[in-house]
Amino acid sequence: MNHILQELIPFVSIYGLWIVFIGMMLEGTTVIFISGVLCYLGMLSIQEVIPVAIAGAIISDQFWYFMGKNYASLLLEKFISLKKKINKLAPSVKNRGSLLAFGGRFIYSGAILFPLILGMYSYSHKRFTLFDLIGVSLWSTGGVLLGYILGSGVEEFVGKIEKAWHFLLIIGLILLAVWLMKTYWRRVAFKV
Repeated sequence: MNHILQELIPFVSIYGLWIVFIGMMLEGTTVIFISGVLCYLGMLSIQEVIPVAIAGAIISDQFWYFMGKNYASLLLEKFISLKKKINKLAPSVKNRGSLLAFGGRFIYSGAILFPLILGMYSYSHKRFTLFDLIGVSLWSTGGVLLGYILGSGVEEFVGKIEKAWHFLLIIGLILLAVWLMKTYWRRVAFKV
C-alpha cells in the first residue's frame, strides 16, 4: 500500500495544479479541501494552489454569468413555472446583487445559481467580477487552509501520513464532510 502513495507524489507534482484548476470549475468544495491536504503533505505548494484555485473558480463563475446573460431567457421559455419563480428574484438581484456575487461559493448551489441569475438580470459585469473575486479569494484561501489543518489533525490521530490508507482516510473524511454539508444545505435551502 505504501508504494501507492509514493507513486502518487510524481503524478500530483506534475498534474496537481491542473487538477485543482479544472476541479474548481467542476466541484470546488471537495477539490479545495483535498488540495489543502496535499499542500500539508508537501505534494503541492500552498502559494501556487491558492491562485490556481481562485483562477479556476473565477473562470467557472464567469462562464455561468455569461450563460445566464445570453441563454437563460431562452431556456426559461421552456419552463414557465421555473420562470415565474425566478422572476420573483428580480428585486433581490437589484437590492442584493453584490452580496449574491460575493457569497455564491459559500452557499450550497450558489456557485452556479447566483452567477446565472445575476447574468440573466444583466447585473453589472464589473460589479459581479469584483465581488465574485473577493468572495472566491476568501473561499479558496479558507478552504485550502481548512484542508491543510485537516491534514495536520489527521496526522495527530493516525501518525505520520506515509501510508496510502492514511491518505485514503483523509480523502474519505473530506468526502463524507462535503456530502453531509451538501445534504444539510439542500434540506435547509429546499425545506425537504
